[in-house]
Amino acid sequence: MIKVDRLSYVYSPKTPFTKQALFDIDLKIDTGDFFGIIGNTGAGKSTLVSHFNALTRVQKNSGTVLVDDMDLSAKKIDLKKLRAKVGMVFQYPEHQLFDDTVFKDVMFGPKNLGLPQDEQKERARQAIRLVGLDFDAIAERSPFELSGGQKRRVALAGVLAMRPEILVLDEPTAGLDPAGKRDIMQLILRAKETCPTVVMISHNMDEIAAYCNRIAVLDRGRVAGVFSPRELFGSEKLLAECGVELPLVTEMAAGLNDAGIDIDRSIISEDELVSAILKAGGYA
Repeated sequence: MIKVDRLSYVYSPKTPFTKQALFDIDLKIDTGDFFGIIGNTGAGKSTLVSHFNALTRVQKNSGTVLVDDMDLSAKKIDLKKLRAKVGMVFQYPEHQLFDDTVFKDVMFGPKNLGLPQDEQKERARQAIRLVGLDFDAIAERSPFELSGGQKRRVALAGVLAMRPEILVLDEPTAGLDPAGKRDIMQLILRAKETCPTVVMISHNMDEIAAYCNRIAVLDRGRVAGVFSPRELFGSEKLLAECGVELPLVTEMAAGLNDAGIDIDRSIISEDELVSAILKAGGYA
């Protein structure tokens, strides 16, 4: 679905402000992946994913990015086709809102695809309902009058209305309370039923461990490795080498193990932790 080969990127080349953000990135994301990208601030995560729908263009002689059969290092790209295929939800996506009603805002993407007006409206209706909003109650309201959580849902609906095959999410739960984080992640899982491939940047290791099947670790613009959640979070050596924090559930399991309770230190989900505690207590 996405293949990155020896991708490098330099900001402000040939100026005193030159900064290289990516160094020879090799990466493959398959159809159906829930693919996590993690790393410290400044590791190059957002720069990398912004190449996937050509918001950031591949620089000359700086590698290739393929999305299906589309070569994004080519001089000419069918941007309409690409952005119908790859939907991007930025960090704080409510900042993407701009129109005077929710309905018009969500219709903007389908309209840009040149779809008939009836289909634009139907896609917008379906997307608004998909993200758990009451269409009749919210469609004609200004998006700027909504709560923070509602704004985030509307922004996500605007991307989903384009029916992308790949959904790229940059810190989708940033700034939300725990209940809001769970709600957004459940919406993303629901969206994945029709949008098969999800790429997610996150600093929340619990979300990464719970939802992603593969995880790329970026370190100062380079790929330190690609792992399954259990490979990464079950190896203290790998964590130390990659500078990655433990998910809270794994940290709790390790703490209980250190206290002499017979619990696997590589647990990565709440359900596993609960089962292990019950078993250790003789209740299962």
